[in-house]
Amino acid sequence: MRTFRWMTSATIAGLLMIGGIWTVQAATLDTTTATPNDGTLQNFSGIDWNANGGGWVQGFGLTSANNAGDTDIFSFTYQAFAASIGTTSPTPNLFVAPPGPAVGSYELTTYATFNEQATCNNNGCSSISIALIPGGSWQVLFDTTPDANQAAGTGFLDGVSILAGDFNLGISTFTATGPIGPGSIGTGGGFLIGTVTSTNNAYVNPDLLGTTVQASLQFPGQSSPTYTRPSAFNGVATGADTATDFVLQTDTSQNFTVPEPATLALLAAGLLGMGLFGRRKQL
Repeated sequence: MRTFRWMTSATIAGLLMIGGIWTVQAATLDTTTATPNDGTLQNFSGIDWNANGGGWVQGFGLTSANNAGDTDIFSFTYQAFAASIGTTSPTPNLFVAPPGPAVGSYELTTYATFNEQATCNNNGCSSISIALIPGGSWQVLFDTTPDANQAAGTGFLDGVSILAGDFNLGISTFTATGPIGPGSIGTGGGFLIGTVTSTNNAYVNPDLLGTTVQASLQFPGQSSPTYTRPSAFNGVATGADTATDFVLQTDTSQNFTVPEPATLALLAAGLLGMGLFGRRKQL
């Protein structure tokens, strides 16, 4: 999460000197030098993860016996393959596993784990608010031998890690026709905000270390063939759904931004100029 500090009048004036706008540009995702390659240097701003994504809830303890205000902490694991890359150019040869076309020379996958706290919004707990407990981890992987299989829950972690980070803020809600749990008929959504802690510069440039990642959330609601229930996550069998441990469809996207170098140079020049101006004024 970005930390804001108080600014002096000179700093504010320096920002106004360069227009007061913090512009951002997309990073580049190099899919040209991998073997096989797709011939396109992607202008990379984010990833739209396929609606076939799976979320595994473990340790969920709220039931219809709970009342408004009751809380519970549970863990959430997410895995998905990319449906498209946010870019200003076409995205050729991206492998999108079934229910996608299942053709292409490379794939992008993601895997994330974190803890959340659920709070009942009403007696009977058919509506809950969900807040992220800061921490956990996420990563994006690039694989030139596409093999992601949502049904088997395999092929999501055998690529090269190109981006990784954590989550430090998240809010979502879910409302169902009955108690939350396996088979609940309802809808939910929210967002997650985190920080990039690792960038593989063989694929992504400039370095996104320390920048913010934003992820949207939608769950559940999709059915076969749009959604395929994973039988495992990273080799661990999910087993049959229970009231405490269950798997659901989750659809997300992630957006990445980085300050434009030219803007940073102007900002530095503006602040330096204001600093020199302030010193001269004191002489």
